[in-house]
Amino acid sequence: MQEQIQITRKYFYEFFSLAFDFIDEEKFNIFITQAKFLSQIPLEDKLTKDFEIILTYDLKTFLQEQNAVFFDFSYVNVPTTASFYDEGRDDGRKKLQACAILRKSPYRKDEKSSQSEDEFGFIFALMPYLIDFDKELAKEFFEKILNSVIDEFIEKLKIHKNSNFFIHFGNIMEVFFKFERSILNLEKPKKTTSKSIADIALERLPYESKLPTQFSKINIDELSKL
Repeated sequence: MQEQIQITRKYFYEFFSLAFDFIDEEKFNIFITQAKFLSQIPLEDKLTKDFEIILTYDLKTFLQEQNAVFFDFSYVNVPTTASFYDEGRDDGRKKLQACAILRKSPYRKDEKSSQSEDEFGFIFALMPYLIDFDKELAKEFFEKILNSVIDEFIEKLKIHKNSNFFIHFGNIMEVFFKFERSILNLEKPKKTTSKSIADIALERLPYESKLPTQFSKINIDELSKL
């Protein structure tokens, strides 16, 4: 039973990691295969519909929404690092803490990777390895890096102006991290203020920037037109 729980946790983390990567046809096919498998063990029955909707997406439609939510300069993007939700900026103490915990393991970030050690895509990809290596170290990583920030990240995924896929993906994440806390015997942190540090930094509502036209980080050369 315990072994099956660990396998399930790893499967969900791997599934989550792909949605925040620069995904290609091969990776997207893996993602869809994982979605089909996990839809058979949805943790809660209410997620069945969310998986069904996710499985209607093709690569092109997914990439359009991924770009709109995370990379499109015409709107405030959803921040993807734990540090931003902790301090209102990237490359903060959550990154330092993540690096410190990572040094306790044999795993290191690929030098070619542009992801930060506290970026959610990197964290989700790392967690299955930490669970295999040392369950207590995996718990420490979750408790110190993810526990205080993951709920706000999911919330911002779901309320973004351009979210549709990520509303349903966020629903799955919500249920999983409730499950994860129960496994790790951790409490969900309580909100202490009505406006978070990330909200103050983003000045996020409405989700619009001051840029006059749309630009994409995927097509970075367009910035020369500014």
